[in-house]
Amino acid sequence: MRTTRSRRFAQTASSEYARPLELLRPVQNSRDERPRRTVTDVAVYTFIVLIGAFQLTHYLHTPDFMNDVTYPDLARSILDHGSYQIRLLPETTFPPGLPLILAAVGLFFRLSPATLFPVIAAFAMLGLIATYEFLRRVEGRGVAVAISLFFASCPALFSFGTSIIYPEIPYLLVSMLALLLALKIDHGGRDIFLVGWVMLLSITLVAAVLTRSVGVALLAGLAVWIGTSLLIVPGIGRRRLRRFVLPLVIGLTAQLCWSVWAHRRENFEWQLPGYPRSYISQLRVKNGHHPELGEAHLGDIPARIGRNLVARAAGFSHLLIQRNVSKFWSSPLIFGLLVLIAIGAASSIWTGAGQFHDWYFLCYEFIFMVWPWDYRDRFLIPVVPLACLYLWRGAKAVRNHAARQPRAAGVSFILLGSLLCISSAGFAFGIAAFPVNPEHVRGDHLQTIAATLFWGIFTAMGLLMLKRPSLERLREGTGIFARLSRIVESRGPAGLRAVAIVIVAAIVLLGTVRVMAIGRYNVRHDITHDSNYPMLKATEWIVAHEPSDRVIMASEPEFVFHYSHHRTVWFPPISDPKILMDGIQRHRVGAILVVHQAQSYWLPPEDVCFQALLQAYPGAFQLTYRDLDTWVYEVASPLDGR
Repeated sequence: MRTTRSRRFAQTASSEYARPLELLRPVQNSRDERPRRTVTDVAVYTFIVLIGAFQLTHYLHTPDFMNDVTYPDLARSILDHGSYQIRLLPETTFPPGLPLILAAVGLFFRLSPATLFPVIAAFAMLGLIATYEFLRRVEGRGVAVAISLFFASCPALFSFGTSIIYPEIPYLLVSMLALLLALKIDHGGRDIFLVGWVMLLSITLVAAVLTRSVGVALLAGLAVWIGTSLLIVPGIGRRRLRRFVLPLVIGLTAQLCWSVWAHRRENFEWQLPGYPRSYISQLRVKNGHHPELGEAHLGDIPARIGRNLVARAAGFSHLLIQRNVSKFWSSPLIFGLLVLIAIGAASSIWTGAGQFHDWYFLCYEFIFMVWPWDYRDRFLIPVVPLACLYLWRGAKAVRNHAARQPRAAGVSFILLGSLLCISSAGFAFGIAAFPVNPEHVRGDHLQTIAATLFWGIFTAMGLLMLKRPSLERLREGTGIFARLSRIVESRGPAGLRAVAIVIVAAIVLLGTVRVMAIGRYNVRHDITHDSNYPMLKATEWIVAHEPSDRVIMASEPEFVFHYSHHRTVWFPPISDPKILMDGIQRHRVGAILVVHQAQSYWLPPEDVCFQALLQAYPGAFQLTYRDLDTWVYEVASPLDGR
């Protein structure tokens, strides 16, 4: 039976794909491969350009880079020394795509915030336009407008792009261009331009893997898409193989060349698992922030995936509603969001092997499901448009299922709503009903109570669907739901569209107001409020008082090297004082910069590690500077170790 059904599905899919090429295009664009520009398109472009122009001038105004100096210094190394290194060591973790772009800018301008932040702003502007064009082709103009305007006015995106030089925003552009080009190649005819589009896609894939290592998700998604197409719809699969095999091979070759180059130049200061080793090595550790815990076991993976799912869903919800979200799994903003996105992605793949962007999204998310580091917004930024797309499709799929099978949907609503209502009530009243880390709730009782009420209403909706299983019977009633149903029906699609426009406009307006506030803060920025300012002051003291040939050990060696020009060594999160002292002697460290942080990126914190070192070797260090939770200790005398 299953074989017959599969054969019938494959024959149906093959016959559909054997029709004219218009069927391969999105329904809304079937009449014209190039949708005509409208006033709406111009309005979206104008908004994106205005936000981009604001970002061009309202970046973080500081004399030098304060948050992270890695990529500007890599670009400076390319220009000044013709080598890819940082603090005199080969860089083998971060691929060279963005540093090469920054170095090209540095040929004509100084490598300063005033010249590099506008580069990121230009990438953001072009990336948002590419996002709109992509979404307009795969889902239609209305959804594309809503998602693009929301993303353009997102305070987190603006804050990230105006405060730090990182490759996520350039990667957003190249990844969206790759998805756009794939649509063009897959849906286009065999004309003279096809070879040009294929070569352009090849170049874009190379740029993607050299901009961010997670660009391998594009290659993995492309390979899986071709493979599933060959299995499900062999005819269209063979056509896709012919058209996409060259970009796939070229992209894999670029990734292989970078990996081999980096592997041959690895030079580790400390024998620790995880960073700064390759990303494959980092995936093996139990906790990236706490490398002393060692490598993970298979039993650690499910807990890691669950933790990452909750964290990424909470982060996405935070971007959507611009409010902090408590990290308990039964929250509608976590569980509900995950379910809708999963349904949207599954419904996109269910028919005809899906599209390239569907498999790319799944591969990208899989990487971060097993990622051993804490969630950061920058890990989510490149796929926010796709997450919004599948959220929309998931909501549509649930709505259509409820309309077609109200009784089945009602039973599902009751069972799911009851379970989640009880769980949320447990969180709200401090009952450990499920084995979830209590710190995820963070004491936010309002959100847990709101979740309990939401799932209670959700359950009541299921009961109502069982009682009135059809819309026709609902309209015949006299209750409040019947009146609401008739009002909505009388307004028609225009009324629903007006409500949607008002909601989107409110979100975009709120986001734009916050973006402007962030921009004004950036222009009037006071570096004394920066978290790195104490370390900057200590570095200035080192420049004034330490010999130029003295080796400095610090937990942020790139920052100290950038400002002091002293040779630096990483202060690793190692609690064993003997290992630390052996490393100090091996690297001929002359001074150690210790910084106390309320929330340390590394565990154990550096001040804790240094206290253990100081207790083990009390006469080996002399305090020479202390201010603002920072200390500089000189190594008093070389020791043979104890």
